[in-house]
Amino acid sequence: MTYPSIDDPRFDQVVTLRDAYRVMEQFAQSYLAMGDAPVSSFLWNYASELVDGRTADPSAITDFLRSADEVLERRQSSDATWLSAR
Repeated sequence: MTYPSIDDPRFDQVVTLRDAYRVMEQFAQSYLAMGDAPVSSFLWNYASELVDGRTADPSAITDFLRSADEVLERRQSSDATWLSAR
């Protein structure tokens, strides 16, 4: 299985700080729900980028992108609902 790196074009997307916070929150919740990983392990696996743009935990970037998709889809759905109610 090939894992994406931080150089993946999906990381070029621009989001608000609010969305960035919610993505990180969703990512942390999903990551910690997988098992007995302490917060320090989560931070190490997430924050430590290797030379080739990958993370210490190869699936961390995939999981982060999945969290981003979930948060941004919810925002788009919420925006569409708000606009249709106008």
